[in-house]
Amino acid sequence: MKSRVNFSITQLEYIWAVYKHGHFAKAAEACNVTQPTLSMQVQKLEEDLGITIFDRSKKPILLTDVGKKIIDQVQAVLFEAKKIESIVVQSESTGVQGELIVGVIPTIAPYLLPLMLPVLEKNFPELKLKILELQTSRIVDQLNSDEIDVGILATPLNLSKVIEIPLFYEPFLVLSKKDHALSKLKKVKYAHLTNEDVWLLEEGHCLRNQVVDICSLKSSKKSKRNFQFESGSIETLKRLVNSYGGYTLIPQLAAEDIGDHSTVIPFERPIPSREIGLVYQRAHYKENLIETLAEAILKSIPDEVRRIRQKDLDVLGIV
Repeated sequence: MKSRVNFSITQLEYIWAVYKHGHFAKAAEACNVTQPTLSMQVQKLEEDLGITIFDRSKKPILLTDVGKKIIDQVQAVLFEAKKIESIVVQSESTGVQGELIVGVIPTIAPYLLPLMLPVLEKNFPELKLKILELQTSRIVDQLNSDEIDVGILATPLNLSKVIEIPLFYEPFLVLSKKDHALSKLKKVKYAHLTNEDVWLLEEGHCLRNQVVDICSLKSSKKSKRNFQFESGSIETLKRLVNSYGGYTLIPQLAAEDIGDHSTVIPFERPIPSREIGLVYQRAHYKENLIETLAEAILKSIPDEVRRIRQKDLDVLGIV
């Protein structure tokens, strides 16, 4: 009996694109082909297999029941096929060569990238990066859908389908206005922190949860402010502290350019900190490039951060 499983990698790429975009025209645009070409190839594969993969009556286009069972295998086949391409590229090169699509969380990107990119450019000029600033949940989603290769974020995530490479520990500091009561302290204890005038990041940032965990919002007092503001940017919080007052917690790499009216105060030991690491899918075909990225990050961070001993830290989990 002749097998019905007779398809091309290109057809699988078209199926994956339709699934991802939920629209034939958008999928064709992403694949750089005309919509009739893409539609014809998808339909031909459906006819060869004797099944219907997409329910075209829905907007956006959805998978049929059998399509839902097939799509994971389509992703797996495409993933394995890319390994062949990676092996060929590496065999033709004497150095590190290729492209990585990297997701970086917003509380790391502004501080790590300016340190890391010059190191990569100098030491690994043939490594190309496409960098996206994404929150942790989106990094995980895009890793699962193969839209990015690796994420730089706060770890551990403890997810079954990803590998984590812990890189370094980053302590937290208190940032306050110079006339604030906390600024008079040489070192801060957890018990000194209250929710009266703390500035927080908005929901969705893991750093917000870690700050709330540190402060524990121990004080029962209400905020004295007539307004409440939560930001998506550490830089916005730094400016608010400098111009308006109050305090916030910042990671150490964000302690540059704090403003003339602000000061940073360290914590007593054990110092609250976060673990920064790389995450990627298991058995990734670009593992060698990911390891190169890890090497570049470790080369780029300041010595005082690299030398921090874990025994001096209170490493916070990801809530």
